[in-house]
Amino acid sequence: MTSIEDNRVTIDGRKLYNAFAKGAEKVVEKRKLLDDINVFPVADGDTGKNMAQTLRSIAKNTKPDNSVSTVSKDMAQAALLSSRGNSGIILAQFINGISKATSQRDYLRLTEFAQAMKEGANHAYKATNQPVEGTILTVMREWAQSLQKYASSKKDLPESLEDSLEVANNSLKETKSRLRELREANVVDAGAKGFVLFLEGISAFFKEGKTAAFESIDDLEEETTHHIDANQGMAGPRYCTEIILTGESLETEELRILAEDFGESLVVAGGEGQYHIHIHTDNPAELMYELEKTGTVADQKVDDMRKQHEAVYERTTDVAIVTDSTCDLPREVMDDLPIYSVPLTVSFGDDQFLDKTTITPDQFYRMLEELGKDEEYPTSSQPSPGQFKETYSFLLENYESIVSLHIAGPLSGTVEAARKAAKEVDESRISVIDTRQLSTSLGLIVREAANQLKNGLSQQELVEYTESLRNKAKILVSVKDLKYMVMGGRVNRLEGFLARLLNFKPIISLDETGDSELHGRPLLRKTNFNQILDMVKNPHNNSRVKRYAIGHVRAPEEANEIATMIKKETGLTPDYTMDISPLIGAHAGIGAVSVSYLTE
Repeated sequence: MTSIEDNRVTIDGRKLYNAFAKGAEKVVEKRKLLDDINVFPVADGDTGKNMAQTLRSIAKNTKPDNSVSTVSKDMAQAALLSSRGNSGIILAQFINGISKATSQRDYLRLTEFAQAMKEGANHAYKATNQPVEGTILTVMREWAQSLQKYASSKKDLPESLEDSLEVANNSLKETKSRLRELREANVVDAGAKGFVLFLEGISAFFKEGKTAAFESIDDLEEETTHHIDANQGMAGPRYCTEIILTGESLETEELRILAEDFGESLVVAGGEGQYHIHIHTDNPAELMYELEKTGTVADQKVDDMRKQHEAVYERTTDVAIVTDSTCDLPREVMDDLPIYSVPLTVSFGDDQFLDKTTITPDQFYRMLEELGKDEEYPTSSQPSPGQFKETYSFLLENYESIVSLHIAGPLSGTVEAARKAAKEVDESRISVIDTRQLSTSLGLIVREAANQLKNGLSQQELVEYTESLRNKAKILVSVKDLKYMVMGGRVNRLEGFLARLLNFKPIISLDETGDSELHGRPLLRKTNFNQILDMVKNPHNNSRVKRYAIGHVRAPEEANEIATMIKKETGLTPDYTMDISPLIGAHAGIGAVSVSYLTE
């Protein structure tokens, strides 16, 4: 290890780490302010959260070391894996550029430090597909250029940082005049403001020597007032999509060319076989389908910016409803109601997808049909408590309380994950309910509950109402081919062989606990449909059916057939008909049709 000659003008790995950690602390402290002024590229109110989570994760996942090279490499790796949002991933590229510039360096002199910052800024600029002036990129570049100028004039490090910080602040003020969206909202760019706060922390460390206190960082929340217009609305693509992709043959330019036609705000970060892709797109599933062909998806995250904007600026109720992706409701219905969904995960071998988000039913069933005999049947997993915790925390910033309605407990661990998260966030404001239903029967309950919020129901009133619906809901699934249930492990191979030999096509439902049960032993599809019709005409609790929905697995003609039969006998038309969640369809199998209903 080379000795450090002058404490004023040299930086070792530990000082670099502590400086960046202090910068991260400053951003975390002011994250609410950044969310409130978040206008560009979309007013989704999460720039502060994304930058704070990115920097905090970098600081917490980097081990301090005397070597600048070791620290910067660790920070770059942590940044690549944990960066969030447009500004977060730009920060990640900034740090990645610093890492490349400081490779094999144990310490940095002042001019070398300034050069590394400039290369970091250039790296971030190049990673952005269509750089926009008046954003974090502009402030980052102009600050780095000024730091290099002051460093070359033989000023010491604290003085150089202080003078260059003044340049950064002036550049920040000019973002308001450089971008129309910022000028109309009368705010500076949130990402740029976050970067200046980061620099303030770095400058404070080298000036005062105070290190970050990460053990108390969650207590640094600052209440502020929203500064942007609630009527501003949402424009542009709907989903903020982030994908971490690995593969030995991957190249930055190849990925950029592949992704650029899918949306905007594209940033491709990383290198050497591991990349973090950020993009705003209306088609995350189509993008994922193409990316999956080039490498292995190591991680992914998709934020529905339209629903986020709704929660922040268009809230019409005091209570929000959270459900999971096994809830089969049409997208347009969920958009009209305060319903927020957390996706389950489906895995095809090493590749993972977010149910209904990064994989569509059509894509799923096409991949299912193409599955080789020796290939592993797709599996599913419930959302983690962390996913629910993030959703709950965001919603409770805008709603008074949450009622969380989920797939039957005997069928999935989703409801338990939700309960664990509720305890960690605020159990008094979050009620988690096992609906004992799934698919369209869960959808009918969720829709009915959300509609009742228009009548001003409180959290407790909604809980009581929803629990009363559990015994009024029923789902009946006509299975066309048992081979999918055999492959999915729901039926053993011997039973499946005998059932197929006898042409057994069961009707599957759920009992009062939410566990699966079989009805009858019809041998013909028509007989199957007739039995379902009889069960709808004479429901299990002897009350009249007031509404129903039909789900199907790539079987629209059969779905229409049974809807016609029910209408002829009862005069009722389905509230909706839809291709159901791939996770449900994987077990029911291609050709399955379901009828779900609610009684009075």
